[in-house]
Parts: sequence; C-alpha cells; structure tokens
Amino acid sequence: MKPLMKISVLALVIAAFAFIPPKHNVVGNWRITYSDGTTEHVDFKSDGTFKSYGETGKTTHNGIYKFSGDTMSINDKEGCGDTYWATYKITFFGKDSASNTAIEDSCSGRREAINGAGLKRIKN
Repeated sequence: MKPLMKISVLALVIAAFAFIPPKHNVVGNWRITYSDGTTEHVDFKSDGTFKSYGETGKTTHNGIYKFSGDTMSINDKEGCGDTYWATYKITFFGKDSASNTAIEDSCSGRREAINGAGLKRIKN
C-alpha cells in the first residue's frame, strides 16, 4: 500500500506543476508590428538594454527595459526622454509571439504606437 501512496502523491505533485505557466523571456530579436501597421525590429539584450531599427537597419530607438512576470517597463532615449518610463503588460501566445497593452505611459506618441502592438520572435 505504501508504494501506491507514494505514486499517488508523486502524480499529484506532477499534476500541480503542469498548471504553472511557463516563464517567458523577451531577450532576443523580435519584429514589432505597430498599431498603424508599420514594422520594425527590436533587439532586447540580456543586460537590460534594447535597440529598435527599421528595415534599412537604421536605429530608431534605444534605451533600457525591465521585465518581470508579464510586465515590461521601458525607457527610450529618443522618444520622450530619459524621465518618461512606460509600463506595459506583455501577453504571450507561446514562446515566439506576444502583444503589448499599456498599463501606464505618459508619453502619448509612444503609447499610441506601442499599445496593442504585436511582437513576433525572429528565429536566427
């Protein structure tokens, strides 16, 4: 009877972990499709910096970000300046696609562009 109880407990523990959502990671290269339909590439580096660039390879924005759980805070130097941080909820659809929803962003231009934007991971 003891082996059956051990197996039952083990099965319950495995089942409990099966329902824990996977931890997502934004580090890497992504294609972002803005709300107006235009696209750019963005590279999130593991050191907390990011750079976005157009199809020609010209850098359009760079800055720093913090990512925790499903929330990303970003600060880009070109758009609204170093004092304007933004916070977005990142909703993942698997490992290689996501969407942004503004939680707080006082920079109206950035908010209009990024809120509702989709991200698709670029495979290297």
